[in-house]
Amino acid sequence: MVRHATYIKPNGIQYRVTNMFHGICGFFSLFLIWGLVLNLSEGVSLFSMIHILILLLLTLAGTFYRDTWIFNKQDQTITSIYGFGPLCRREQFTFSEVHQLELTHFVRGTTDKDAKPTKRRFRAMIVFSLSLGENDTRDIEIIAEKTSAGRTESAVQAISAVTGLPLYVDRPRDLDLHVSYKDMKW
Repeated sequence: MVRHATYIKPNGIQYRVTNMFHGICGFFSLFLIWGLVLNLSEGVSLFSMIHILILLLLTLAGTFYRDTWIFNKQDQTITSIYGFGPLCRREQFTFSEVHQLELTHFVRGTTDKDAKPTKRRFRAMIVFSLSLGENDTRDIEIIAEKTSAGRTESAVQAISAVTGLPLYVDRPRDLDLHVSYKDMKW
């Protein structure tokens, strides 16, 4: 799973894919390249190693994947960078365009506001987004509340504290979740 983390910089804060994810993908890419070269040098057919090529393409995609949100306090801008390597899509907003940072919760699989999450089908989810006006929002991250484990909530609070942008949270964390002993086991 692709994880995001906050990185405080001298001119603001960044919310992006972790360095660990890129490092692990890069390590596996090098390992697969080494295995591919070794087998090709021994005369093994490339068609018999199609699975290695597919895995190599996936790990290279993970290595060069970019999903970054740069909150530049000096320039008063927010830049979104999304894509692979140099083929990225950039979108930029000014702080004055942003109405507020939003952290909202919902239960996947239902439209009922009072729905309770269950283990399989109805999962509690978190949406971290930028509100740019009445009906215009940009979703930064949508993640299961259990998977987030409070990381998204703390990242939103850190971004709000560094940038000074207003923060809206629809409810506190884990308000409607029924956590059992089985959920807490390692």
